[in-house]
Amino acid sequence: MREANFVVINTCGFIHDARVESQEVIADALKNRRKGQFVIASGCLSQRLNAELYEQFPSLDGLVGTRNLQDVLLLLDDLSKSGILKHNTLPAYTKLKVDANLSNTVIQGGSSYLKIADGCHRTCAFCAIPLIKGPLVSRPRESVIRDALSLQSEGVKEINLIAQDVTAYGIDRGESDALANLLTDLLPLIPDVPWVRLLYTYPGMVTDRLIDLMTQDNQLLPYLDMPLQHADPTVLKAMSRPSNIQWASDTISKMRHLIPDLVVRTTMIVGYPNESERSFEILRDFIRDIEFDHLGVFTYSPEMGTSSYSLGDPVPMEVKEARKAELMQLQAGISLARLKKLQGKTMDMLVEGINPEERLLVGRTYRDAPEIDGLAIAFGDAHAGELVSIQVTNTTEYDIIGEQRKK
Repeated sequence: MREANFVVINTCGFIHDARVESQEVIADALKNRRKGQFVIASGCLSQRLNAELYEQFPSLDGLVGTRNLQDVLLLLDDLSKSGILKHNTLPAYTKLKVDANLSNTVIQGGSSYLKIADGCHRTCAFCAIPLIKGPLVSRPRESVIRDALSLQSEGVKEINLIAQDVTAYGIDRGESDALANLLTDLLPLIPDVPWVRLLYTYPGMVTDRLIDLMTQDNQLLPYLDMPLQHADPTVLKAMSRPSNIQWASDTISKMRHLIPDLVVRTTMIVGYPNESERSFEILRDFIRDIEFDHLGVFTYSPEMGTSSYSLGDPVPMEVKEARKAELMQLQAGISLARLKKLQGKTMDMLVEGINPEERLLVGRTYRDAPEIDGLAIAFGDAHAGELVSIQVTNTTEYDIIGEQRKK
């Protein structure tokens, strides 16, 4: 880092711990930078607390927000020419539109991300995303398809469609079931991309057409990512979240019946201000009954600017951590039992790392989204970015172990 002319720190301002970590990295970069080196903060924290960041770090050379990340190139050019400090390129997000001409993709080996919308129109009481990202703005259908075609031409094997809420796609334009419409048009155009995954669907917004697309023989993976946040209707109402938890249970049951290979991921929050012992028991029993394939658990932290901030933080941290640990221990047993059922089966694996000397392949099956779920580890010979066939021989609590099988 010391040899770089520019240090760009991509920050997160979503929760307290992420803000603290981002601020620590900024402080370290400023403390250790060499003469003539510029330090720029970008991303969520820059968008949310730009004035405060300049007050805390007056020697910062620039800020770039969440919807003008492309301006970092202009900022670097200006700084290299003039050396002017505190060159803030941060416009108000409410004045910005999604630029249809800009690519919204990231490639990591054989996998990729494709953003179809930004911002959020929901009013979840605990969530600061609308304060950071602004209101929902869906990308034009044509630009999404253009980016997908470009990813196909790059040879990627997996496209993860992402947004704060992919099922809200098109709502800002008054469109109905726009995600299903987009997929209906898109999937036939990218036959060389075998995996297309949806990341973050909102409860109550998974339509019958979307379910039907998952049942068909196409690239749309049978992977349901639906953060429910809790299972006690009283807590969900306080969160300003959909409180009909029976709908979620019925929908998952329906989809598992129609799609036997369906994988279900969710996230939960423990320690919300009105979460009682009984509320936690309801949540724990719900997780035990549903048997999610993947579960993330977070401890609640009050976020300034959100409607729940005024409720304070009455649940002690040790109680939150104990509840989180109990749920994760429960989930470990559930995950292990579900993965054990895969032993002996043959599955496709996307190779992401290799050790030629050990003939060891590391990657993922369709069951695991990149960076957030488990891994597949297999003995075989392949290149990173390839899809290979493996036979599952064993499992751990979260990972699959197997051997390559020639197709």
